[in-house]
Amino acid sequence: MSGAKRVVLVGSLLTVVARAAGAEEAPQEAPDVVVERAPSIDVAAQAGLLLPLALTPRVGDVAAIGMGLGGYDSARRTGIATAAVEARIWGPIALRAGAAYSASRDGARPTVGARAQLLQQSAHGVDGALGVFYRPEGFTEPEGEIETFICVGRRWDRLSLIGNLVYGQDPEGNERDGEVRLGALYGKQRWTFGVDSRMRFAIGAQRSAQAMAEPKFDLLAGPIATVTVGPLALLAEAGPSILRVGGQTSVGVVAMAGIGAVF
Repeated sequence: MSGAKRVVLVGSLLTVVARAAGAEEAPQEAPDVVVERAPSIDVAAQAGLLLPLALTPRVGDVAAIGMGLGGYDSARRTGIATAAVEARIWGPIALRAGAAYSASRDGARPTVGARAQLLQQSAHGVDGALGVFYRPEGFTEPEGEIETFICVGRRWDRLSLIGNLVYGQDPEGNERDGEVRLGALYGKQRWTFGVDSRMRFAIGAQRSAQAMAEPKFDLLAGPIATVTVGPLALLAEAGPSILRVGGQTSVGVVAMAGIGAVF
């Protein structure tokens, strides 16, 4: 074999060996790993979980939420404050507990209840939930009432609509009232804007001794804005407040501000 042929053969062998070594040393590409982000405070705000008045039908967007807010109602001429914690305990069922304070009453009073999501938008076209709560002070029930909520909602990308029908009565059935609550939200990144409202009215003849001094109708409504800062949400709502007691109607403004968090 000539010298030139030997050089070509050795060069070819070196090339093959180098390529094999490079293939062995080349790092293997790791398979794509999908990292699921934990539900955020933005999800809670845009789903309506932090609305002061309307109650969302959605359960399970976050494991648990907590919120507190305070303000002033000039129609009632009193300060107001509420706090609530809700946690999903199993499947579509969530427990909710809180407290409400009014300067016209003797300190804060607890409230407790549960709600269950019975309809899913993906399967039924709308979200729907049923809730039952005990409140220590109802609309016309100073000794407390049991409220039943029917909640319906639907979401289109960034827009959410929420509606509630509520029936409440005291344990003896002497006092009864109804409520309509409506909410609409539009969310974009850290911000959520919308409206929140509650209209309450007495049902039937009130049979208590204080019936003439009890409310017959009230309305709270107004725009609401929420901004998330890290794990927290800051919210503010203000709007008209109307209260009718006996034959007198008071008109004023209610303003509330608060903070919320997810867990």
